[in-house]
Amino acid sequence: MLSPVQKVPSAGESSRYDRLVLPDGRVHRSIFVDPQIFEEEMLRIFGGTWVFLLHESEIPEPHDYKTITVGRRPTIVTRTAEGRIVAMLNRCSHRGSPVCIRDSGNAKRFTCPYHGWTYSSSGDLLSVTFPDGYGPDFDYAAHNLGRFPRVESYRGFVFGSLNAEVEPLLEWMGPARDTLDWSIDRDKVGPRGVRVIKGIQMTYRGNWKHQNDNNTDGYHTPFLHKATNVMNRMRHGPGKWLSHVNDQTAMVCQYLGHGHKLGDHRAELKSAWAQSRPVPGRETFSQSLIDEVGEDIAHEYLELVGRAGINLILYPNLFVMGNGTFAVFEPVAVDYTNVRYYTTLINDAPDQINQLRLRFDEDFHNVGSRDDSDIMERVQHTLKVIPEMEWLDVSRGMVRQTIDERTGVVTSNKTDDTAIRGAYDYWRTLMNRDVRTSVI
Repeated sequence: MLSPVQKVPSAGESSRYDRLVLPDGRVHRSIFVDPQIFEEEMLRIFGGTWVFLLHESEIPEPHDYKTITVGRRPTIVTRTAEGRIVAMLNRCSHRGSPVCIRDSGNAKRFTCPYHGWTYSSSGDLLSVTFPDGYGPDFDYAAHNLGRFPRVESYRGFVFGSLNAEVEPLLEWMGPARDTLDWSIDRDKVGPRGVRVIKGIQMTYRGNWKHQNDNNTDGYHTPFLHKATNVMNRMRHGPGKWLSHVNDQTAMVCQYLGHGHKLGDHRAELKSAWAQSRPVPGRETFSQSLIDEVGEDIAHEYLELVGRAGINLILYPNLFVMGNGTFAVFEPVAVDYTNVRYYTTLINDAPDQINQLRLRFDEDFHNVGSRDDSDIMERVQHTLKVIPEMEWLDVSRGMVRQTIDERTGVVTSNKTDDTAIRGAYDYWRTLMNRDVRTSVI
């Protein structure tokens, strides 16, 4: 039996959102600065479609848990005694207090700090304090924690939805699944699997869609990251990553449907290792690995370090960079967003490789990502305080994009807005549809 949490009202005059995202590639400023639109996004998008929750390896054992937010909803994702993964809202059914105040851990039970109600790791209400006050007919089952009606895992990546009628996960993934598979297969994970390490955690004072757009925007790279590019050339010579992005490139961007998008750089990435910027320990770790396993095998492993050649967005909140790195976009307010980076380490790989993956993942996010956060905050400010200029332009590439008739994938130059524009078309679709969010 579904317990309704929020019936999202019909968008009614759907033309409201049709007027904010136009076919000619214009997007209205209000979708970045209007608090009411942000609230509706938290229901229609972060409540109404699939969102990334965590990687299975973050909760490997029974009763392991991690607390996250899903469209601002405090959420506990836990592995039950039977090994099943469930997601439940971190809100006591009694008076609304969070029942778990730690980031992660292992717990067979969650006890509310306010009045002592206790729940199992799967969200069942086990006991209430001073039960005589409720009488013998008190319905425990009616007071369980609110559980997501849909939680599914794909090759270790766990997704959930508060919309019981959301499309099947594989249908939602569509062609994006192929790139995710490529990224996972590339790591050649052994029987001991992987573990996920928390990386840099960043905050910027801007709308969540800025970051979502930025990660498949190849147009900004030679300009916003110019200082990094110049430093790369001066210190390390030409050919390092980010130094060769221009309008005459074999690299492409693609819109994959369902809001998913891809910046595909693999055509010009001859070697992830050779084209990566030097990081602390590069020479020491690589030479140690060569001494240990030989040059040929060492170089196969070293290709698992550095940029893998993809920027894959699984809409709305997962960013996969390959070679073990992914990020989660976490909207907090219309003008406030958390970005949480993670590194996947391969348990069967030599320690030198995992050390280098950590060092590399720290590298760009401490340099280039600071540029991104700064410009996104500046964009947010101008959109807010200049109402006289209503529109943003994401039309670049409309004159040269191509559509695959079989898959529907739209492809254009790396520097084009094709992927961004497709995601806004899907944003409009999600915001126009009726959605019923619920818990079980």
